Amino acid sequence: MIAKILVVEDEKILAMGLKRKLEIMGYTVTGTASSGQEAVEMAGDGQPDLILMDIVLKGDMDGIDAAQQIISLYNIPVIYITAYADEKILERAMVTEPYGYLIKPFKETELKANIKMALYKHKAESKRKESIKKRLMDDYNQFIFKSINESIDETEIKETLSMAFEKSFEEKMQTKFYKELENKGIDLSTDDEYVLFETYAFWISKLFTDLGIKNKFITDNEKYYFQLFNCPWISHSVKNPLFCINCNAMISCSFKWINLKGEINKTSTIANHSSKCTFIIH
Repeated sequence: MIAKILVVEDEKILAMGLKRKLEIMGYTVTGTASSGQEAVEMAGDGQPDLILMDIVLKGDMDGIDAAQQIISLYNIPVIYITAYADEKILERAMVTEPYGYLIKPFKETELKANIKMALYKHKAESKRKESIKKRLMDDYNQFIFKSINESIDETEIKETLSMAFEKSFEEKMQTKFYKELENKGIDLSTDDEYVLFETYAFWISKLFTDLGIKNKFITDNEKYYFQLFNCPWISHSVKNPLFCINCNAMISCSFKWINLKGEINKTSTIANHSSKCTFIIH
């Protein structure tokens, strides 16, 4: 099967040159985007297997912001291509866990090796995540159904379930989250709030993506909106709101781990026929 690649580069000549190289290598180029917003839209339309993303782009959304949205919404691997090796840029890029980082000018052999490794690694990771997702879904469904069958009072069982799920989630995931912070060189006691929140936002977004739930963060003044666009329990949650407990618990519980002042409120839910579940983080 021939892999499909999207090129994101705002210099037209460089974009066309890269497109030709990829086609000579035997890949299909789904298109060339020149801005972050265009990259997000073309990723959704063309569903490429890989994206070569320039970091510095014209407009409000740079390559790293675009990559974060694409990974959250479509789980497409990204290789960054850039002329800059600035420490701050590298730190921001690391948060999105790219599959490669090429400094311009790069050799054709480097490009080919990065693409092959990225495609292979993403395929292997996708298989592993699918297995984990199935196991998690099976465990959770059993957990919910057992609780519903034994429930007498819905309000009481909802509170009990929420506490039980938060406790279980924290036991399994909090240590892993802190380990990721440590691996990225991030210290809860010294790093600024923006770095902590950005790292947390990518982590929770990736967690939902791994569960097969499309999502994205958007900002409006001092508010952040975390939106989920599909629900693996939709057929059950419409009939019983207990199935919404897991997403609520995962977000509210994990937000406490970064020790930032604030609160999370849910404003819409797919279970109530909205197009998405929306959480406001103040």
